Amino acid sequence: MSSPPSSNAEENPPYYILVSQSPLPSGSTASRPPYQSFTHPIIEYHYADDLPHALLPQNPQEHVLVLDYDPTSTISPVAQILSTELAVLSVKATAAPASGPATDDSPNPKKNGQIYVIETTQIPLVT
Repeated sequence: MSSPPSSNAEENPPYYILVSQSPLPSGSTASRPPYQSFTHPIIEYHYADDLPHALLPQNPQEHVLVLDYDPTSTISPVAQILSTELAVLSVKATAAPASGPATDDSPNPKKNGQIYVIETTQIPLVT
């Protein structure tokens, strides 16, 4: 992430994040199948001035996804994965259906109201 949270809700870091895992299409002309499942990741916020080694997986089963969110950018955030077993296919951002507009009397009026879906897939083993 580029910078710590600000007072503007749209500039705050992502709050609603889902990860989906889809299988790769079986043929070269086949389109991607729809999302297979959604999971809620454990979210840790890291900023540009944080040490990068804190992002490394802590055990072999852990997959670390990095969502590079720049509040000043007009394009969708970019996601990467620190794993040789999974790949990121896309990141989709849309208004979170249940979040509603942030108001001064909301429990968290500075919350980013977008939902970010990071679509991943298993990388086939090469033998």
